[in-house]
Amino acid sequence: MQECGLSRTYIVKVKFDPSGHFTVDEATMEINISLRCAPVKGKANRELINIISKHFDIKPSNIKIIHGLFYKTKVIQIF
Repeated sequence: MQECGLSRTYIVKVKFDPSGHFTVDEATMEINISLRCAPVKGKANRELINIISKHFDIKPSNIKIIHGLFYKTKVIQIF
């Protein structure tokens, strides 16, 4: 996690697996997550944002994918 003002930046590694696994590793500043939705028409990205927003207890609108929208490794910013 990197903090810049009031926002935080995380590297997110996404896998597609029905297990729904989710971990935050502060040592490597990474979030590892297994999503249930397939990466079709943005469904996986929406699921990713919803899970992260629930974990950090913030609104989904406060999370932005700033890199890797179409890739398994993403960079997100939390406001």
